[in-house]
Amino acid sequence: MKRAATALARPARAQGLKLLALLLTVLGAGLSVPPLRALIEQSMVWHMLVQMPLLVAAGACAALAWPVATGAGLARWNRYGLTGFMLAQCITAYWMIPALVDRAVVLPGADAAKVLTLWLAGAALRQAWVQAPLAVQLFFLGYGLPMLAWLGFYLASTNLRLCNAYSLESQLRTGQGLVALTVVLGLAWAWSLRRQLAPPAPAAGTQRAAVDVG
Repeated sequence: MKRAATALARPARAQGLKLLALLLTVLGAGLSVPPLRALIEQSMVWHMLVQMPLLVAAGACAALAWPVATGAGLARWNRYGLTGFMLAQCITAYWMIPALVDRAVVLPGADAAKVLTLWLAGAALRQAWVQAPLAVQLFFLGYGLPMLAWLGFYLASTNLRLCNAYSLESQLRTGQGLVALTVVLGLAWAWSLRRQLAPPAPAAGTQRAAVDVG
């Protein structure tokens, strides 16, 4: 009965992940289309703390729902998750540059590239996470999270207006939000680490044998 229930739950879970990936993709990309585009044009918070994380999360959910990179052919190009981590980190670092954020606001082509590449970064990050040992995870998080925190502190503390498209007040709130996002991501990784290090649950047959022996 338990195995049957598990078998029935898997298709439902996969369908839920696909719907979630589609929803996040529509929400993230929808912020680049009128009338929602006004939100990212007027607020740096909506642009960097809402739309960009939504796109990365959408790509990650899509990779979880359709795990194409688990095949042996593609896995060779992502050994230990190194390729995926490097790709995701390069893309996210690129779109953290204030001048490029400005370009995404004023140029539709740059904005479309932002949507596509950040979605791809999320998919690459998910596949890298699956294949990466803890040492590789720690290496990339140890580089990426401090970089994100530094950018947040800088945006929140400087008196220079770094993005022409946004006010200094919007930049300040974005910097504070990036610091908070860094803390949330660090805690999420700590929770994931606890799960990865937890001992596997004993099989049902093993439990029965232990009871019989006792």
